[in-house]
Amino acid sequence: MNNTNKHLCQLFNTHNLCFCPCFFYKLKIMNNLRKSFGNRVKELRKSKNISQEKLGERAGLHYTYIGGIERGERNVSLENIEKIAKGLEVNIGELFPFAMKKNTENDSIRNEIINTLYDYDTKTLKFLLSFIKSLREWLELKNKK
Repeated sequence: MNNTNKHLCQLFNTHNLCFCPCFFYKLKIMNNLRKSFGNRVKELRKSKNISQEKLGERAGLHYTYIGGIERGERNVSLENIEKIAKGLEVNIGELFPFAMKKNTENDSIRNEIINTLYDYDTKTLKFLLSFIKSLREWLELKNKK
C-alpha cells in the first residue's frame, strides 16, 4: 500500500473499521462475486424451467431468499450453496463456471455421470464403481489386441 492509500485509510478509519478506497474495492469485488453467482443460479433455474418458489421448495429455502441471491443481494453460506446445487440437480462446481476453466466435452460428460449418480445409496455406488472398473479393464484389454 502506498503512502497516499495509508493516509486515506487513516483518514477514513472509523472505530477501527477501514472505509478507505481499499475497503470499497474489496466490497466491489464481493458484490461482483455475489452478482455472478446469482446470475448463474438464475440461468440454471430458468434452463430447467423451475420457478423461484419451486427451487426454494427443493432446496429447503424461502423463495424470497432465492430471489435475493439471484439479484446478488445475499451473501450465501456454503451450506445454502449445497442446498441450491441439490435443488437444481447440479454439482456445486457448475454454480461457479465464472471461476473455473472452460469445460471440455469430456468434463461435461463426467459431470453428467456424477449428476446421474447423485442420489444413489453407498451400496449401489460401490457396485457401480466396481462395474465401471471392470468395464475399464475390459476396454483396456480389448484395445491392446
